[in-house]
Amino acid sequence: MNRFEPSDEMLAWLYAQQGVDAVRVAMGGRVEASAGCSLLEHEALYRIDKDGRLPMSELSELLAVSPSGATRLVERLVRRGWVERSQPPDNRRVVYAALTDEGRQVLHDTTAPTYRAAVAQEFAAPLNDRDIADLKRIGRKLLEAHGKWDAQRFAN
Repeated sequence: MNRFEPSDEMLAWLYAQQGVDAVRVAMGGRVEASAGCSLLEHEALYRIDKDGRLPMSELSELLAVSPSGATRLVERLVRRGWVERSQPPDNRRVVYAALTDEGRQVLHDTTAPTYRAAVAQEFAAPLNDRDIADLKRIGRKLLEAHGKWDAQRFAN
C-alpha cells in the first residue's frame, strides 16, 4: 500500500468522525431553530435534569468540554434563568448546577422533543435496523475500551 493511501482503519475512522460531525451540525441547526438554544445547551439541560444536580467537574466530563467551557455554558444557562448554581457551605471548591423550574419546563416542553425529532430525522432516518444495532454495538465497544462505558449513564 502506498504510504499516502488511507487504510481501511483510517477510512472507517474518518467516515465515523465526519459522519457524526455532519449529524451534529444538522441536529444543532434544528435544535437552534426550534428550541432557541444550542445542541450543547440542550445536552447540559438533559444531563443536569437526569442527575438532579451535577458538580461542574462532572458536567464538564459528561459533555466532553473543558472545565472553563462548562463554566461559560452554565453561565449562559443561568442568564437565561434555566439553571442555578450552588455551593455547599462546607466545601466552597465544589459548584453544583441544577435546573430551575423554568429550565425543566424548557427541557421537557421544547428542547427534548426537538432533540428526539432531530435524532430520528438526521441520524436514524438514513439507517436500517441492522445499522442501528451495529452502531450500538460498536459504540459500546469503543466506550468500554476507553473506560467510558457507564450503564447508568446510557440507560436512557
